[in-house]
Amino acid sequence: MPKSPVRIYLDVEGVPDEGFVYLIGLVVCKDGEEKRLSFWANGKDMEGEIFQRFLNEATSHEDFTVFCYGGYERTFIKRMRKVASRADQVGRVLDSLVNVLSVVYDHLYFPCHSNGLKDVANCLGCSWSDPAASGLQSLVWRARWEATHVEEWRQKLLSYNLEDCLALKRIVELLDSVGSGPEGAKAQPAVEIEPPVAWVEELDRLGTVTRRGKIDFFHADFEYINGCGRFDYQSQRVYVRTSKVRKKVRTKARVWRNRTLRVSQQVQILDDKCPSCGGSDVTQWEHGRYAVGHTARGKKAFDLVFTPAGIKRKIIEVTTLTHECRGCGKIFVPERYQRLAKHFHGLMSWAMYEHVAHRLGCPTLKEMLKEYFSLSVCQQELNRFKPMMARYYQSCSERLLAKILSGDVLHIDETEVTLRTGKAYVWVFATSQEVVYILRPSREGDFLAELLKDFRGVLVSDFYAAYDAIGCPQQKCLIHLMRDMNQELLNNPFDAELQSITGPFGTLLRAIVTDIDEHGLKRCHLVRHKQDVDRYLESIAIQAFRSEAAETLRGRMLKNRDKLFTFIDHDGVGWNNNLAENGIRQFAYYREDRSGQLRESGLKDYLVLLSLYQTCRYRGVSFLKFLLSRETDMDAFRQGGRRKTPPSVIELYPEGVVRPDFGGRTRADAKSKSPE
Repeated sequence: MPKSPVRIYLDVEGVPDEGFVYLIGLVVCKDGEEKRLSFWANGKDMEGEIFQRFLNEATSHEDFTVFCYGGYERTFIKRMRKVASRADQVGRVLDSLVNVLSVVYDHLYFPCHSNGLKDVANCLGCSWSDPAASGLQSLVWRARWEATHVEEWRQKLLSYNLEDCLALKRIVELLDSVGSGPEGAKAQPAVEIEPPVAWVEELDRLGTVTRRGKIDFFHADFEYINGCGRFDYQSQRVYVRTSKVRKKVRTKARVWRNRTLRVSQQVQILDDKCPSCGGSDVTQWEHGRYAVGHTARGKKAFDLVFTPAGIKRKIIEVTTLTHECRGCGKIFVPERYQRLAKHFHGLMSWAMYEHVAHRLGCPTLKEMLKEYFSLSVCQQELNRFKPMMARYYQSCSERLLAKILSGDVLHIDETEVTLRTGKAYVWVFATSQEVVYILRPSREGDFLAELLKDFRGVLVSDFYAAYDAIGCPQQKCLIHLMRDMNQELLNNPFDAELQSITGPFGTLLRAIVTDIDEHGLKRCHLVRHKQDVDRYLESIAIQAFRSEAAETLRGRMLKNRDKLFTFIDHDGVGWNNNLAENGIRQFAYYREDRSGQLRESGLKDYLVLLSLYQTCRYRGVSFLKFLLSRETDMDAFRQGGRRKTPPSVIELYPEGVVRPDFGGRTRADAKSKSPE
């Protein structure tokens, strides 16, 4: 709860049908003393008078906080500010107004049936002089007073209103005693309450049923029974025994395995050089084909072939013969056979296109491959696609970054991401043609000085202080500035001094943006606004404002005066940071459902591919076609040229990477042996 030397507890009584407030009650606490005030209106014509008396009392204090219970009081103050003699008084009251009900609702649970003022206060020992006192009863008392003007009914209303203020004071004192509440939440209030209040966070945890993850059962029998009750177990082991339909589906599913697929192409790999001595006197055993760990049928590789009419699968069967060197007697299997990739570039390109462009996860891709192409690809194999493709296109991402840093304009922005092991920050560097993402452990901008040491263009960014240390011309995002101005105006709607800054700024920027819409970002058309810009900045520089909001904005404008309208003096420099923000937004879509699940290595690989995808979007080219082209130079691909060297019939894992087993294990060193 906010601390201030003066605390004002406010409660108002009104007639909703007639739309006016007739009673404003205050309990003012200052330096240990308590003052009770009531402002009464005989009719609707006196509502403005009692409101002004309330404002005069509240704003007579230098530092104060006004507490209310619910939104009725705030709505009343906002409605009445048009009749106040001084708008700054209303602004001070609204800025200091605290809705205690919202605090109670979010944090504390009282042992009562509702969060109403009387229910909560009754738990704290508060009482009312009239047991029948309530909001509805107050309407009855007001109607009787209007009909008879008997002082008894007026006194009932005054007492009831002040007792509401005292009840509110008691609740605020309780909130002060419990503090903010520790994150483990076992704090009890300093005052004794019977029964005690509870933290909402604690009750949420108690009421939450864990539905995911392993459950630690006390009895081994419970653990066994729970395992037998799982959906997959019952579908495969229980229901299939009693349902002919399920049994037929399960039997049919066994047919669709990769080993039964029809082969599209057969390839044999032979070697004429010994890997041990380098000799060329190598022979192959004629009796049977052999490779360690595989049958005589050899290995199978899988690919997707893209045509103008659609996509079809391709099954390549690769076989070899056992080789023997007559010079040194070495018996071996060709290394190209051992390093044969199980999934070729076309299939991995399609998977990564769906993962990056449409944000599909590996389980979904697994089902799509099975449903569309009858290919069984386990999730571990799909997880390997991303690091392999990122490694292949790493050089392309580095060339894009080098091109960005050598350009005339650079847009930059950053955003936070939660990893499994903590937090990190994703930085985006963008131009109108290229986008590159970089992962950093923190938001510290020290690395920017080294990265941008040779950058001589204009840096477009938001108002983050780390960018100010970069020694190049800068353009601050005027959209950010305009949004901040708008929020200040909403917070201070009657601040004339603030409006004297924001109004001319909007008029000036609108004229510039209109020219940009008509002629583009061309200096020859924008430079004519130079005098208007200088005149505007000089006008706010020579003024002094009493308003805190206006003076703060004035200081911000003067601090960045050389960075607000830099785009006027250059060609192609934007007045906002939209390019980088759009890049951040694309990453934010991916981050939404994966917060706390990402690993640093996996995220770095994803950012390499996301850089290529965003660059393709900005250039208006197909990301899928770029991946299928195998080209690692975006400019060469955009020119429409084909690769001089067509892809090989077989594809190999990179150096040092051996083809994994079907179970996901890696065969580090295969030993060759004779078929005998």
